[in-house]
Amino acid sequence: MRYGKANNKKPDFNPTNPKSWLMYQDCNNLYGWAMSQYMPYGRFKWVEPTLDGLYDLTDTSNIGRIFEVDISYPKELHDLHNDLSFLSNNVIPSDSKIKKLMVTLHHKKNYIIHYKNLQQAIENGLVVEKVHKVIEFNQSLWLAKYISLNTEMRKKAGKRWKA
Repeated sequence: MRYGKANNKKPDFNPTNPKSWLMYQDCNNLYGWAMSQYMPYGRFKWVEPTLDGLYDLTDTSNIGRIFEVDISYPKELHDLHNDLSFLSNNVIPSDSKIKKLMVTLHHKKNYIIHYKNLQQAIENGLVVEKVHKVIEFNQSLWLAKYISLNTEMRKKAGKRWKA
């Protein structure tokens, strides 16, 4: 996390700087939310390596795809995306011996990406240079009921039960 400092009517307020505030959010059950979305469940098959039909796929499509692509970050986006770029990957930084999950503005070769993330990257200006492979699958909300049940049971577990 970067250093952040609010500038509003508090003891160290600086009227020559713009007013600003900080917000902290404590989000619960993020894994539960993710597992309640459409998830792959079967009929996996290799299809023609192309971007055709990418935007026919929606959040609620019965079909999903995972792509292996070469993708580049145009230089004109570097300043805009410098604080948090798209497309994380595991790399060993030059000053380390250990792999770390990093987001960089570097060209990605043979990058594996879900169709929703690829749509988002393209919509924000990244450029797919080559599609190597595409795997297609059926998807559904097959975990949603189970996750919902667990979430409700967890809520009740914190309450005192009367015998």
